[in-house]
Amino acid sequence: MNTMYDDTVAVVENRPLTGGHFLLSLDAPRQARATRPGQFAMVRLLGRSDVLLRRPMSIYDVMPRGAKKAGGPALRRRKLRSPLQHPQPEIIQLLYKIVGRGTHLMAELKPGDRVGLLAPLGHGFLEEEYLARAQAADEVLHVAGGIGIAALLLPARDLARAGLRQRLFFGGRTKDDLVGLEKFQPLVEQTILATENGSRGHRGFVTQPLASFLERNRKKKFLMMVCGPWAMLEAAVKLGKQFGHPCLVSMENRMGCGLGVCLGCSIRVEGTGHSAYQRVCTEGPVFWAEKIVWQQE
Repeated sequence: MNTMYDDTVAVVENRPLTGGHFLLSLDAPRQARATRPGQFAMVRLLGRSDVLLRRPMSIYDVMPRGAKKAGGPALRRRKLRSPLQHPQPEIIQLLYKIVGRGTHLMAELKPGDRVGLLAPLGHGFLEEEYLARAQAADEVLHVAGGIGIAALLLPARDLARAGLRQRLFFGGRTKDDLVGLEKFQPLVEQTILATENGSRGHRGFVTQPLASFLERNRKKKFLMMVCGPWAMLEAAVKLGKQFGHPCLVSMENRMGCGLGVCLGCSIRVEGTGHSAYQRVCTEGPVFWAEKIVWQQE
């Protein structure tokens, strides 16, 4: 069973990025040390009767106090140092975008303010489920759409520590949506960018350069790890199936509780009876793609 903590924690930094994105750093030692790649947090704004529900957010990063903001020196095809050589993490970072009233109010948080933090939550990228497939592959392909990038940094760092080759495909509507790249650059062989308006990288959806890459490398074996909007997930999964590559997806869905009680985040999966639905917050957010029924009703 996952260990989770519900604490009131202090804001260390709430740094504005481009395109209405923010990087929120919270002083949360218990949650940071318990976090595993792919898990998420529920954030509660205190003293706000007009915003009752917590906001679900992927845990982008965990780090010790005083760590540098950037991702560190370039690392290519070599293992990162063992985690035992680093101080224990005490800071949780959440990457978010202003999309409604709750996140608009979050953007007003300042250092020293306090929020409620329930974390870590969910079934993330568990080593026993993906590391063997990653080791058997020629390369791991991370595919992110918009704020979905936040779910992929921690597994990418674990794979880099294992010395595995990785490549990042990252897409957004405009160049201002391509945030959080600096921490990925030391971990991956190459970053392929796409924007719908052509302001940076390939013009169009990120699945277009992904399809071209898979076509050019038909003889290679890949493990795909994907997070982003539903349409992007479905398109990436179809490409993985077409070219015969296993695919892990980190699902995004509306959540009320984050604990599996309200059932509001349920999605259809292969099965019969009650097992035909599973909750993104508990059985997920990470699923093997072939388990999900992608045709929405």
